[in-house]
Parts: sequence; C-alpha cells; structure tokens
Amino acid sequence: MKFDRRDFLKILPVAPTIISAAETKSYRGMSDSAGWRADAHKRIEQHRKDDFKVRIIESAEKPVKNLKVDISLYRHHFGFGAAPKLARFYDQRFSAEVRGLYHDFCEVLFHKLTPENSLKWKHYKNNKKFVEPFLAWCKQKKIPVRGHCLVWPEFRRAPKSIEKLRGDPKALGLAIREHIKFMINNFDYPVTEWDVLNEAVNHDQYMRILGKEVVTEWFQLVKNLNPSIKKYINDYSVLTKNNVRHRKRYYRYIRNLLDSGVPIDGIGFQSHIPKGFNPTSPEEIIRIADDFSTLGPELQVTEFDFETSNQDLQARYTQDFLTAIFSHQKMTGLITWTPFEYAKNNVPKPEAALIDKDLQFKPNGLVWYELINKRWMTKLSGYTDGDGYLNFRGFKGRYLVSISHAKEETFDIDLSDRTESVITLT
Repeated sequence: MKFDRRDFLKILPVAPTIISAAETKSYRGMSDSAGWRADAHKRIEQHRKDDFKVRIIESAEKPVKNLKVDISLYRHHFGFGAAPKLARFYDQRFSAEVRGLYHDFCEVLFHKLTPENSLKWKHYKNNKKFVEPFLAWCKQKKIPVRGHCLVWPEFRRAPKSIEKLRGDPKALGLAIREHIKFMINNFDYPVTEWDVLNEAVNHDQYMRILGKEVVTEWFQLVKNLNPSIKKYINDYSVLTKNNVRHRKRYYRYIRNLLDSGVPIDGIGFQSHIPKGFNPTSPEEIIRIADDFSTLGPELQVTEFDFETSNQDLQARYTQDFLTAIFSHQKMTGLITWTPFEYAKNNVPKPEAALIDKDLQFKPNGLVWYELINKRWMTKLSGYTDGDGYLNFRGFKGRYLVSISHAKEETFDIDLSDRTESVITLT
C-alpha cells in the first residue's frame, strides 16, 4: 500500500523537548549558564543567518505591491545530515510502509545524506541496486549527497580481488585510479563532496607500496575529473575520546599534505563517542575546531554518534554538540552516523540511534528535530513594499515562497550564498 505521509506527521513532536542541565549527569560546560553558550548563539546569529530580500515583479519588472507572501525554510545550507542504510529504503523484504517511513524521516530530519557503507569500495557491488534510486530520490528532494569514501588505504577495506595486487604496485595503482574514476563519473545525480582519503594517519598500506606521493595523485585526479567536488580527508578520535596524540598527528599529517600541494578542500572529524567515554566539553570542541581552522580548508563532522544507555545525558550532549558545531564559522555540516536503530537490532550501536527500532523518536532524536526544525528555523508572512520587496532576516538555505495573486503559486528559491532573489509572475 502507499504510505500516507500524514500518518508520519502525526508522530512528529509538538511540545519543546530541549533538555535542561538539572535532569542529567554532568559534563564540563553543561551548565545552562556556561559561558560558551552565549558566545555560540552570537556566532550562529552572525554566521548562519543573513538579511534577505525577496522581490516580486510582473513582466517588464513592474513591482507587485502589498502582496501577502509566506516564506518557509525547508533546507538548511548547513549540512545537518545522516548516513542511513539504503536497504531500508528499497529492499522489498521490508513493507512499503516501513520504506516510506525511512524516506519521510530522512526528508524531514536531515538536510544532507550519505549512503552509509554503500559507496565504499568493498560494499558498492552488493549495494549498487540501491544507490541509483536513492540518488534519484535525493535529486527530486534537492538533498545534497556526500560520498564516503574513495580510498581507505587498507586491503581489508577493498574487494578481495585487490588483495591479489599487493605484490604488483603498477596494477594496484591502476585499480585504485580506475575505482576513483568510476565513482566520480558514474552517477547522474552528482555527489557534491567525497572523503577522498579515510583514516590514513594509522592505515597506510597502499602508501607503503605506492609511495606517499600517491595521495597527491588521488586528490588531483578527483579535481581533474570534477573540479566542483569538494575533496575531504577524514579521520577519527579528534573531537572525541580525548586522544591528544592522534589529534596532533592528524593535524601534522594534513599540514604536510597541504604544504606538498595536495588540493584538500575539507577536513572531516568522525566524532564517534563509544560506551565508557566521557563527552568532550563544548568549549574544547570549539577550541579544537579553532586549531584546525588555521590549516585553511573547511571543517565538517562526518560521523557523529553517542553510544550510551543514559538517554537524558545523550540528548543533552547532542543538543550542546550540535550547538557548538553549528556555531563555528568553518564548520559546514554535521552527519549523524546512526540515525536509526533498525528492526532486529542489526546495527552495531543501537543505543546511539536517534530513532528506535519501532520508528519512534528517542530523546536525542527529539532534540535534533527541535533544534533544526524549530529553534533554527525561519518561517514568516509579510507584505511586499512599494518596490515589490519583502525584507527579512533568516537562516541561510533553500526557501519555499508562497503567494496568491492571480493564482496561488509556490516558488523554490536558494538563499544559501546570496541575499536577494527576484520572482517574476507570469
């Protein structure tokens, strides 16, 4: 049967769910009066919002005066995203209702998507039947897609056939290049950014065989194939786990690559918080991001989740982590790696999920929804002035503009990187 989206909307939260500090165990910077909060809110106002103008005109640039206009943000420019399992979207073993729910959750909750493991070299063959319909759906919904990942330089992370090339550097290098070319050129709906290199600080089997300079070759190849793709390096234990040694190694590794001319556009931070680890304080998160900002490329949290049975603590920290990251000028997105628990618990970290196996919001999922769809939302009504303008301040992103003139019409405008849009009525 066709799933009725109205049923999905009934389960969306209505009452505010922002968690207060008094309800949970504490971590440094958790207090409602912590100094970092006011600074973060100021940065959000400064960096994530702008003053916009929407002008309504008729032919010959005649302004439409005193026209009621309804404006609503539907897609943040900042990449609040997720990494869903694509099988849940398209595998016929799951009911149409369940598959519809996964689509609806992703459309409402997330403004960027990465198909979890489906684009990895090792897993693509078994998942390609899901990738094309997923990309087509993202195109229809205007949801940006990021790719993870092109090169994970360990043989166990590639198809078994690649292991046979361990003793043949020429063939190995060719296989990696051909894989990169295929993944960049193969899809009708473009993947706008890629983790070109994943976890290379501690995993460098390919580089030991092919030489360190091969990293430059991989990044340059992606740039040559499609200059518009943002090229990321990605690694773990930088914002989380308090692994200072690994953090410093990652910083030096990136600095050396940049000094060597490697065209890196973005720096990724995985940001998994396993059981037994205390959350990094928001102040420290911001300080680390400041440090990496000095390298030049943009920053992004690529794989956030927090595995704990303490759901109040999980929700509170999710709120603070999102706030700290969203407030940082160099950050461009935040991907949650475990959006769903899924049925039968076939996810490695079910406690980290935002949505439980019964497709109900957990407290951390409610916080995610509240922040992105309510607190950081722009929705307003107003009337055009004598020159046809409606001026407003709002969050950067894509907007739906609804008007009723000779007929009711809705327009889709992009105010991600510009401050004015002109709509011509026909």
